[in-house]
Amino acid sequence: SDEEIRTVEHPDERRVLSFVGGEDAALARVEDYIWREDCLRQYFETRNGMIGPNYSTKFSPWLALGCISPRYLHHEAKRYEAERVQNKSTYWLTWELTCRDFYR
Repeated sequence: SDEEIRTVEHPDERRVLSFVGGEDAALARVEDYIWREDCLRQYFETRNGMIGPNYSTKFSPWLALGCISPRYLHHEAKRYEAERVQNKSTYWLTWELTCRDFYR
């Protein structure tokens, strides 16, 4: 539709992250959030923030559409614990992934 075309051509300037669909974009977000920016380290403290690209993981759109799986994110969190740090933030991310699938 014309509205969809306008949205793509003129994205909302208020957005905090440019969401692009697909597995490649999802994997890039995981790489940025967990490994490049090292945001998982303080996830517990920032997870309820709304403004800014690294408050919360912002993985939900890709999870909802099946572009990444909770199992993959769990694996990445465990790898992060082995390679960097295991803390309340890593526990909380894996707990919230569990809740997402099993406590609807």
